[in-house]
Amino acid sequence: MGSKTTALILLAGALFGAAAEASMRCGTRLVHLGDTREQVEAKCGPADSQTFEGPSLRSDGVVQPGAVRIDRWAYGPRNGAHYHLRFIDGSLVEIRMERNP
Repeated sequence: MGSKTTALILLAGALFGAAAEASMRCGTRLVHLGDTREQVEAKCGPADSQTFEGPSLRSDGVVQPGAVRIDRWAYGPRNGAHYHLRFIDGSLVEIRMERNP
């Protein structure tokens, strides 16, 4: 096996491992990065807590060019863990799990 093939196999394994961690189970359903707020709520129900920021506004009240809305949702404890989700403009970009001590 050549070094390029080995590198590709290692890269594929790393990407697969990252993708496997980028999901959250809600009963029999899975939430994945890229899901919308609506899809997550349909799969998991309402979050236990929700906060949001922005988008940033100009002094005249108009949305700043390139500004985004950031939503943070939390679920838990579920099976001894808390799940923290972050959405940017309605799309899930981060799933973070914290185990209770």
